[in-house]
Amino acid sequence: MSGIKEHLLVVCLFLVLVLLFTLPLVAGLGDTVISSRVDNVLNVWIYSWDGHAMTTGPLHLFQANMNYPSPDSLAFSEHLFTFALVAAPVSWITGNPVLAYNLVSLLGFALCGYTMYLLVKYLTGKRMAAFAAGVFFTFVPYHFSTIVHVHVSLWCLQPLILYFLFRYFDEGRTRELVGFGLAFLAQALLGWYQLAFSSIPIALFFLWRLLARDRRQQARKFLYVIAVLALCMVVIVPFAMPYFRLRANIPEDEREPALNVIARAHLVDYVRVLPQNWLYHDVLGFSRTGPPGGGDALFPGFLVLPLSLLGLLFLFAGKRMRRSPARGAPRSGREDVPGDEREPGAEDTRVQDSPPRAGPPLPGPPQRIASPRAFFLFFVVLGLVCFALSLGPEPGGLNNIFYKVMHKLPFYGFVRFPVRYNIMVLLALSATAGYGCAAFQTLMQSWRGRRWAMAVAGAVIVLLLCEFAVVDLPTASVPVAGEVPRVYRDLADIEDAVVVEAPMPYVADSVTFEDPLSLNFGTLDNLFLSADREQTATYFSVYHWKKLVNGMSGYYPIFYRRAVVEMQAFPGTRALDFLRAAGVDHVVAHWDWLPDGTAASTRKALESQPGVELVEDYADDAISLYRLDPVDTVSVDRLDLPLYLPERTAAGAPLAASVGFLNPAGLPFVNLSEDRQHLRAEWRDGDGKVVRSEESYLYAPFFVAAGEAASASFSLESPSQAGPYSLSVAATDGILEGTVWESEVEVGGVALPGEGAGAAGELSWAREDGEPAAACHTGEVLSLDVAVRNGGVAQWPRGMVGTAGSVHVTAVWKRAGAPAYELTQTGLLPCDVSAGQEISFPVALQAPREPGEYTLWLWLDDAGNGYFTEPLQLPVGISL
Repeated sequence: MSGIKEHLLVVCLFLVLVLLFTLPLVAGLGDTVISSRVDNVLNVWIYSWDGHAMTTGPLHLFQANMNYPSPDSLAFSEHLFTFALVAAPVSWITGNPVLAYNLVSLLGFALCGYTMYLLVKYLTGKRMAAFAAGVFFTFVPYHFSTIVHVHVSLWCLQPLILYFLFRYFDEGRTRELVGFGLAFLAQALLGWYQLAFSSIPIALFFLWRLLARDRRQQARKFLYVIAVLALCMVVIVPFAMPYFRLRANIPEDEREPALNVIARAHLVDYVRVLPQNWLYHDVLGFSRTGPPGGGDALFPGFLVLPLSLLGLLFLFAGKRMRRSPARGAPRSGREDVPGDEREPGAEDTRVQDSPPRAGPPLPGPPQRIASPRAFFLFFVVLGLVCFALSLGPEPGGLNNIFYKVMHKLPFYGFVRFPVRYNIMVLLALSATAGYGCAAFQTLMQSWRGRRWAMAVAGAVIVLLLCEFAVVDLPTASVPVAGEVPRVYRDLADIEDAVVVEAPMPYVADSVTFEDPLSLNFGTLDNLFLSADREQTATYFSVYHWKKLVNGMSGYYPIFYRRAVVEMQAFPGTRALDFLRAAGVDHVVAHWDWLPDGTAASTRKALESQPGVELVEDYADDAISLYRLDPVDTVSVDRLDLPLYLPERTAAGAPLAASVGFLNPAGLPFVNLSEDRQHLRAEWRDGDGKVVRSEESYLYAPFFVAAGEAASASFSLESPSQAGPYSLSVAATDGILEGTVWESEVEVGGVALPGEGAGAAGELSWAREDGEPAAACHTGEVLSLDVAVRNGGVAQWPRGMVGTAGSVHVTAVWKRAGAPAYELTQTGLLPCDVSAGQEISFPVALQAPREPGEYTLWLWLDDAGNGYFTEPLQLPVGISL
């Protein structure tokens, strides 16, 4: 059998096996997903958004509707463009995005086996060995461990890239070159991980061939392949630019995701299987398990390594292993690569007759750019390289220099899960195991004849299927069509609506409240609950495509972080003002998302707010839709913008500073831009000569309520020579563009923490009329105006909590009638504070979530040494 029939049969066999292994999903392809809804419904949304954008505005593909108003919101996760294009027609025809997602994902799963079959068949000439390699590559536990992350699990084109690359260098035909380019482009346009991963075997292949003796004869092929890759990059670059824009704009401590590793491979993961694995978990009782989607079940089975070892021994010690053919077995090598196993139109690469006593030849057709041994070693090196990368930057406390060097390159800097390099380890193991199975066939054919060889190969396939058989994978239901709450279909009819679904995720009390904020979900259960609700809201937007504040993916945009924190006070006045100022005009209120017993009081508080109108109640879904009236805001030129700087600083040392945003108006200020506000600083000496110029940046606050204030920090470096300087700081873009600050700074003669006596100073209220207002809503962010005076001899460094030597304001909330209650928060200084310097600034805090009467205590705190000022006390009444 050859040609199209063979290919269809192999694809169908793998598709049937995939359907069996993913039971009971096949019975609910239209309204269920494997494992949990988290990540799956996000992927459904991505597929759907890509299809929607292709018909409504392909040039705005990355300006997706979730995480309003953040730009490039599709870039917060993988764009999945390749398979989204395949899913789009299914979704358009059926109107069911979940069905389209499941069908395309399962097809991609099956294609993993088919493409590995093509690669190993080409390398070994053995169909059964190729099918065994495809079974391993498709059903190995790690594939199910990544099944909800389709940008990882749909690795089906990786073998096809090598298949066409090998064939092109062997045969030099244009169709193989085109096939290589299309396979590489399609895999790269699935997501960044696949682009990074596919580049590794291509680079190794180039290195291998450039070191080969025939490199000059292959020069033209190298040039053609490079030209094809360059053409692919022309297509890939527009998809890459949003990711680079995002990476250039995110906070410094988040810009190196590859070094801020989320998950790397651990040795114990290599004996971890799925709980649904029939043989190893149910029968043999493996105790280490990882759920589908967990991404940590790296167990390759017990069969693949002996097969790979057999392939190694056969290829490098073959003469000792081979014997004269058994009676009735062919005495030539022609049976190793039968003529009917060649691709249609391929050259005759059959093995020539061998001398009678030479035994069977090595597996694989001859007339290649390299021997089977060289190809085998290529896959060994590929596996070892990717195994080393999968261990991350510091496995077991050791410094992985190779990993760190690799991740300085552009593509690899986006890889936050080094464990996913295991994909290429599995590709390498599949190929080497394929060689081993082919060797097994060859030996059995030599010893016992063709039927025994086929039977042995079939047994290997059965054993692999038994090793990896999974039973009763968990599924989760997803509402579709008429099961989707009616509110989302009604939203589709509201023109230009901007929507928030409330309440937004609960976050535990954070430490500081200065943008860019960090989100603290408190517990793992709350994190998963938040992810489920936010991704469900994102999925339901498929039915209306309105701009949505909610969203959750691989990155939390800076505005979203502020929105989550502000919405802790929902439905308080400040939270609603924040929404209105940002342009949000509709609220979908989920009453069953609120803590037990709070729905009625929350509803009453919401409907008592001015400018809130009930549109409709959806009692069956415990949902209500509200319309918000817009609110007037003030522009940045109505704000007071003081520059906070130390009066003195050490020579050639970092200097912490900030810009204050003080809103004296009776209306809120809002900033919807997440872009960095760039600054240019110039230091002039006493003669007016510029001795140092530098660039810096800050993030302008997103929201400053009427009568409140915020600050935005940045850093500089002082000149290396001591003396008096005039410092000029100018905003070069953004909302502050054209604003210039001038200040005098003395450089030198500064005592640093630890060089003098302990910290000493004063803390007081900065308001002329005494203590600030003492009433707010639960969970509300508020700013308190305080003043400090450094009465010691050492400079107070501005620093985050825990930074040695830093000074900050510690706030402790104590609740009346609850002696054990104590909530501690931190306010940051706006800049380094020199000895003898006095400065007034806002401290941002967040009210507790329980209503009641509280006393707020404030101290100055010297990190590591405790409080060193008399406390300020403020009675605060907190209401819902």
